[in-house]
Amino acid sequence: MYPDPGRQAQQQFDQSRRFQRMNEDMDAQRRRRARGGSGSGSGLGGLLKPALLVGVVVLLVQNPELRTEAWTFVQNLWTDVQSG
Repeated sequence: MYPDPGRQAQQQFDQSRRFQRMNEDMDAQRRRRARGGSGSGSGLGGLLKPALLVGVVVLLVQNPELRTEAWTFVQNLWTDVQSG
């Protein structure tokens, strides 16, 4: 019923490896964000994406032919992704 020092050491080692991997992942994310510039989260870049999305949705709602073409395109793209 005594604690196993070898097992405790292995658990501590495993935990330190998990923390190390987590820190490496967070550092990589920070580097990717830094390379991306001010971009996606703020300013004009942050407003442009939702505005474009709303514009596309409005066009698709108003134009049934365009909606059909877009749906066909998405289905073909999905088929290509699954087969490739």
